[in-house]
Amino acid sequence: MGSNSKTSHASHVVAPTDAAAPPAAGTGVLEPELSPELIDATIHLNVAMDKMLGISLGDTATAHGYPEPPEDPVEAFEAFAAHIAEAKAAIEEMQAAGASKEEVDAALKALRVESETYLMGLDTETLRKIAAAQGFEHPALSGLSPHVKHPLVHWLDPYYDAGIPSKQHIQDKALGRYQQLLAGETVAGMTLADLHQLEGTDPPPTDPAVPPGMWSATPDQFQASFDAWNQTANAVAYSKGTLEPEKLQALLDAEKQVLTAHCPEKDDLATVQAQVKIWTEDPFGYAKVHASTVLPLVHEAVAAGELSQTEADHLHPMELVARMRAGTDQHEKDTLAATAQARKDKLAALGKALDVHMEGKHDASTALALPALAEDPDAAAKVAAWAENTGTVLQLQQDAQEWVHQTLAGPANHWGLLTAHQVDPQELTKEFNAWSLKQSVADLRQVAAQLGMPDTEKATRSHLRQYIAGAFNPAIDQDGVNAAVQKAAANKQNAANAKAAASAPDTSALASPEAVAALQNALAAAAPTSTPSAPGGLTQEAMVAAAVQMGASPVQAQQLAQASPTGKPVPKAPAQPAAPGSFQGKVQALVANLQHLKATSNDIPVRMDSNVVKSWEFGAGTAAHLGGKHSKSLHSAPDGSNWLFKPDHVGALAHSEATASHLLSLGGVPAVPVYVKEVGGQFGSIQPMLKGAKPLSGNPKTWSQSQVDSIVRAHVGSWLVGDHDGHADNMLQTPSGGTVNIDRGQAFKFWGTDKLSLSYAPPGNDLTPVHRQLYNASLSGGLGEGVSVNPLVAQPIIANFEKISDAQWRALLHSTAHAGAKAGSGVHWVPAMRERAAAKHGVSSAKVTADQIAEAFLDHAVERKHTLRAQFAAFFVDDLKMPHAAALKHGAK
Repeated sequence: MGSNSKTSHASHVVAPTDAAAPPAAGTGVLEPELSPELIDATIHLNVAMDKMLGISLGDTATAHGYPEPPEDPVEAFEAFAAHIAEAKAAIEEMQAAGASKEEVDAALKALRVESETYLMGLDTETLRKIAAAQGFEHPALSGLSPHVKHPLVHWLDPYYDAGIPSKQHIQDKALGRYQQLLAGETVAGMTLADLHQLEGTDPPPTDPAVPPGMWSATPDQFQASFDAWNQTANAVAYSKGTLEPEKLQALLDAEKQVLTAHCPEKDDLATVQAQVKIWTEDPFGYAKVHASTVLPLVHEAVAAGELSQTEADHLHPMELVARMRAGTDQHEKDTLAATAQARKDKLAALGKALDVHMEGKHDASTALALPALAEDPDAAAKVAAWAENTGTVLQLQQDAQEWVHQTLAGPANHWGLLTAHQVDPQELTKEFNAWSLKQSVADLRQVAAQLGMPDTEKATRSHLRQYIAGAFNPAIDQDGVNAAVQKAAANKQNAANAKAAASAPDTSALASPEAVAALQNALAAAAPTSTPSAPGGLTQEAMVAAAVQMGASPVQAQQLAQASPTGKPVPKAPAQPAAPGSFQGKVQALVANLQHLKATSNDIPVRMDSNVVKSWEFGAGTAAHLGGKHSKSLHSAPDGSNWLFKPDHVGALAHSEATASHLLSLGGVPAVPVYVKEVGGQFGSIQPMLKGAKPLSGNPKTWSQSQVDSIVRAHVGSWLVGDHDGHADNMLQTPSGGTVNIDRGQAFKFWGTDKLSLSYAPPGNDLTPVHRQLYNASLSGGLGEGVSVNPLVAQPIIANFEKISDAQWRALLHSTAHAGAKAGSGVHWVPAMRERAAAKHGVSSAKVTADQIAEAFLDHAVERKHTLRAQFAAFFVDDLKMPHAAALKHGAK
């Protein structure tokens, strides 16, 4: 038994009986005379308090003149509790005898403090021993958190009545943990066997029919647990002000009791449990759950090993509630744990970056102190590291603002979030600019180069200053700075070329008069087009650029572009191929590409109004053996043409393929028109067959430059609609020599989970897409002589898609989105969009509606279109190692 040497309690609570003595002479004040009853009650109170103090002093009691207390801690507690009862009775006597309210309140406060002080002085083992003797079940499961006052102190406190709710909650918490042990779980590392060994008792026999983690319930017991859940849910929903921790704990315990019940006799058990899991979220829509609500529960959960300290520090209250609920799916719990760890990792990264940042600027109130570049050979690297880490600090500080203020610790979670260390990019840029004016351009180029700026030799001081500042100021676009550098250099070169051309006669003839004529015809055939669905097409500026690229001087290029005749047929390529890279070869390549585009356009059936196709009656079908996993049939249209029908057993795939075909054609990607149609009582999609078409060769070595370009353009469309099934058999050569990608049945399938990367392969797709074949061959030297991947052929396709408004884009995809959302789990993209919708609306995935899933799909569609250019620029640069493809990010240059 613990002991307390607290002599401060030795004084009497109320003045002793000499208070009735007359006032001292000369005071002029007469104290009211105390009644004998009040004097007796005061004496009784002080005697009881003295006896309590003697017990509190423990082994030192006799040294202070008190009788030796009982040696058994249980007997000592019971004696102490009896003296508490005597003291409370004496206070009631005082009140009845006329003691003032102030005197009564002071006496009660002293009694309350004495009682709590005594119990706080007992160690945990003694508290548990006394509690067990007083009827507390499994006291070893109480007080597992080392950070708070032991709950048994309150449960044992004789100052408070035994039946109050706060004491009952402490017992309920221990019993709840015992149920966890019965279910095979551990509590604070303790098993059921460990507990009973500690208590010296035998564990109860287990029922093999009850699954692990469940408790055996009769129908009446289950109904009682459901009624208790309903009562606690209402108590939470109708609570006023900030929700009390006790009410939250009661609801969590009640939900767990329902969800872990094993009751084979109840037919609708699974239905009711599923409803409770969902309905438990409803009260939180009304209750005010603040940090003070969850803090006691979090402390206990951490101590019990049910919650990590990382989660406690980095999740906000409702996230913590979800983490502690029995009804939260394990996947969601794992996601919350990962979120907490990610936030912790980001704060750790913030600390590292802030250390580097502070080397140049200690805090917001101090001036920027970067080293002079000319005085230290390592200064350029230090400044580059400072700029990069400062940008990291800013980004991580901004990211943290989205969650840190809602956590239990708040911004105090990390010193890098304090106001003194907040990065102000605008003010910092001003300071940096002032510093940069004192540095040489050559030294600034070293800093910019270390930050990844290409062509620093072409950059001016202004360009360099902006690029470096762009590392920590998000308002400055580093790619835009690079583009400005290239534009300025090009303007300078063009001016030099124009000056040279003006000073010399224009005698720099092209390779031959025939070459001039061929170039003129090629440019004319590529005249500008006003429809985004027409593939190819060159503007006046593009004609000039093409002519210069093929060897013409700037003056000649302007003359050829302006004088290009219109309306002439596309010329045939010369019979004798020119050497790759020669001017004649470039002309031949341009002509071949124009012929290829025209051939493709001529061979693909014209898209008709979908209502016309809907009105057609198709004849009886015959089985089509065209490969693939799903059945297909061939039918005759009213005009005698052959059409391919694909049944849709899900209810959304036909919409997907038809929409993908329409979108691709709008973007200038060759596509066979596909329509939603009911044929022979079956719902599905139908499309005209291509006559005389054959699969593209599976050997990239045999592909022409035109075919390679068409594959790149088709890849842009495939990524946009999420089709990863474009293997070589789905890339057809048309009779006139064109190329078209067919079978877009997997469009949108992997939206929300796919990546634009050579390393990405969707699950279940065994065949390699033709574009991946192409890129792998390009990287390994597996293409034909003079044939290469040209990222810039993607530019007009991307531009066409960008011209389509977001409203039109959403309208085109509306049927696909809503048909897929209503179809449920049969559509592959639904789970990913369900998670996005849940995150957007702040609800669990189980409560997301079909309309919200469809809206998430449409939001993703718009996002995918907006990021198309940047995604492909990064893909060509990073995956295909083509730095020049960065120009794609800014449009054709």
